[in-house]
Amino acid sequence: MIKIVIALGIIGILILVLTSSFHHDNSSKKIPQPTITLYLHEPKRTIQLEFEEYVCGVVAAEMPASFAIEALKAQALCARTYACKKIIENRPYPMDANLSDDITCCQAYVSWAQFQDLHPAQFELLKAKIEQAVASTRGEIITYKNKPIDALYHSTCGGQTESAGDVWGTKIPYLQSVECNYCSNSNYYESRQVISYQDLHNVSGLLTDNSLSIEISEKTRSGRAREIKLNDQEISANKFRQLFNLPSTYWEFQINTNDLIINSRGYGHGVGLCQYGANGMASDGKNYKEILSHYYKDIKIYKLNYQDN
Repeated sequence: MIKIVIALGIIGILILVLTSSFHHDNSSKKIPQPTITLYLHEPKRTIQLEFEEYVCGVVAAEMPASFAIEALKAQALCARTYACKKIIENRPYPMDANLSDDITCCQAYVSWAQFQDLHPAQFELLKAKIEQAVASTRGEIITYKNKPIDALYHSTCGGQTESAGDVWGTKIPYLQSVECNYCSNSNYYESRQVISYQDLHNVSGLLTDNSLSIEISEKTRSGRAREIKLNDQEISANKFRQLFNLPSTYWEFQINTNDLIINSRGYGHGVGLCQYGANGMASDGKNYKEILSHYYKDIKIYKLNYQDN
């Protein structure tokens, strides 16, 4: 069995693991924990590490380690599930890697050495906390109809998450808009950005003089902007957000003499798990399974049936 698994590689291992987990008792014969190849985009090289070690590095990179342990557990399942889906779909990454640390196409990752540089005073304490969150949820992934979900997450939803259909046009049953009353402690729950008329002109090219008219012409069901009208020209909210590096598309506009003031709510695309919301729920006594079931609809949690190598 082990020789066959090695020949199949990481994709084959995960398929075997998933098949075993979904159709047999956890006491049945286990197969080795997968080892992945991770592409590090800044030094442009690859490293190999065990899957659970990789999950630790993602949790360390993607969520503040100061968050409550149940929030970190929820993040561990998101990281593990997201990676499983990417690997099984055989997404292409440089140097034939299984995954990447480039957040434009995958998840962030930090080594423990990098994490220590970021948290020199509390390194041992925070490292142990992350390792506890990952170890206590070892092998657990989020599934919908016996398949790993696209476990999307973001920093702060601003009170209401967004549906995948409203962001990307593809309806996904488990990625629906839900109310979130738990992320108000985030600095991005409400924020303000000021864009000068000159910057509007320089970046967008849509402002030809000092007269400005802007309005949200179409909203999603969560209240975010889908389309805006800037001086009678339509532009997608996502494009406008990218042009001016705005925290979200959850906006109210104010116009003064020389500037456009944007009152924003939330940070990120708003789909899936709200990280600050997860921390708020954990602080309110909710466990990681309750947190995940709030943000992802009709999901189940399965434990991947692997052992240490």
